[in-house]
Amino acid sequence: MWVLSRLKEAGLLRGKTLGIDSTTLEANAVLRSIVRRDTGQVFAAFLESLAKESGIETPTREDLAKLDKTRPNKGSNKDWVHPKDPEARIGKMKDGRLHLTHKCEHAVDLDSGALVAVTIQTMDGGDTASIEETLDVTTEHLAARG
Repeated sequence: MWVLSRLKEAGLLRGKTLGIDSTTLEANAVLRSIVRRDTGQVFAAFLESLAKESGIETPTREDLAKLDKTRPNKGSNKDWVHPKDPEARIGKMKDGRLHLTHKCEHAVDLDSGALVAVTIQTMDGGDTASIEETLDVTTEHLAARG
């Protein structure tokens, strides 16, 4: 806000044309630590119970990986949560790997290149689902600067 005030005083902040973009950030949480939302069961224990239900009494790590690979909806955010970072969501990074993620969205004054607002949000939905929050914050910041 201080930087925006200085830019406004210098006549550099216009706020007429804005660009909004987002990027995926890796959460500081390990995907292996997720738990079931309904039961609180850890991921490894969940896979072992699935293996036993399918007839594998003492599953090896390879058995669990094979079982997990063929399972539908295995990375559903409706079913899984990280106990220490409940806002993190299972999402694909740009390289295609699954990680726990957050979305960083920012608004830029295209006339000056000034960063007007930054929001950190969950990865629930695409950019159209999160743009309203970023627009609200942007509007507040610009209105506070006249």
